[in-house]
Amino acid sequence: MTSAFPAHPAIGELVASSGLYSSGLTRRELAVAVRAGALVRVRYGWYVSREVWEQLPAADRHLLTVLAANRSALEAPTFSHRSAATLHGLPVWSPWLHAAGSHGARSAGSAGSRRQRASASGPDPSIAHTTVSPPGRVSSSRALVRHSSALPDADVEAWDELGRQELSRPLRLTTADRTLADLAATAPFTVALACADHYLREIARVGRQIDVATVAEWRDAMLHRSALKRGRPGSLALFAVALLADPRADSPLETLSRLRFAQLGVDVELQVPVHGRDGRSSFFLDFELSGRGFWGEADGKQKYVGAETRRGRSADEVVYAEKRRAEWIAGSTGLKPIRWGASEVLTLAGFSSHLEAHGVQVPGTPSLRWGPGVAGFLRGLP
Repeated sequence: MTSAFPAHPAIGELVASSGLYSSGLTRRELAVAVRAGALVRVRYGWYVSREVWEQLPAADRHLLTVLAANRSALEAPTFSHRSAATLHGLPVWSPWLHAAGSHGARSAGSAGSRRQRASASGPDPSIAHTTVSPPGRVSSSRALVRHSSALPDADVEAWDELGRQELSRPLRLTTADRTLADLAATAPFTVALACADHYLREIARVGRQIDVATVAEWRDAMLHRSALKRGRPGSLALFAVALLADPRADSPLETLSRLRFAQLGVDVELQVPVHGRDGRSSFFLDFELSGRGFWGEADGKQKYVGAETRRGRSADEVVYAEKRRAEWIAGSTGLKPIRWGASEVLTLAGFSSHLEAHGVQVPGTPSLRWGPGVAGFLRGLP
């Protein structure tokens, strides 16, 4: 199935060497510009200005890396793993989310998986990932990791790069489900789960409404993939992703918080409604700690400084509104509030200490809510 490649402003910054030559630049001048740092060679034959490159976030840098690799290949490759995740818009480039689980990455026994785990600050956006079906060529290079794995047609889709002449080659990539399965096998579990939450939110949630049938269908499909991989690297991680993923998570911070609660054996309910002062509108609690008399809020910094989340209000106005909201919730429900950010959930021990400091009794062993298999898997995470 072919669909249109989503427009992105960074795409126009990628320039072919032929275009630079047409503008009057000589081969020698191009080489000098690269050595001097004025131009970044994303891949042989494809360049972007240093000024633009340094301003791009990791996800956009990787997008240009993937497009350059696609255009310069003799045969259209199939992008997978983090490359496919980037194309699908999944959150694979958060440094703190990677750091929160980098030591728990599953090894696929390949150079590619080792390369993904090499840096605690996150993977290198200048390295593209593809998958080749055996017995295809699987050698990797400094700029490209080739994974060797069966690649049925049902796991591959093609995107049309908008029909522009310089983008005429179709972009082949693994489907979202296959990409999530690959991430479960090679990426930190924190990243894989956040990506699954994000994808479920895209396909099964509108506002506060959840399409439970779509969620159930997705879980069954992922559990089937896990069963087919039984005994191979990543099968248990995929099993856990399939059962733990939840479209009600509004952000990776909520995903990681929910994972930490599960690791610590503290059962929680998500997005619990509380009637507002007018009796009609509702506040929604990120977490209610079941039977413990507490409610929790995962507060990232972006909530107070981000223009989109502030919606025209100043940071002081946001803080004051949050204070009034918390007072109403505590008064109307009798629940005590606990707030935390990324730094508190970065490690399991840190989050446990944070909860205990607020008076929460923490069992410290994984919840059996999703069965002994998931509990055992959670126990093995760092």
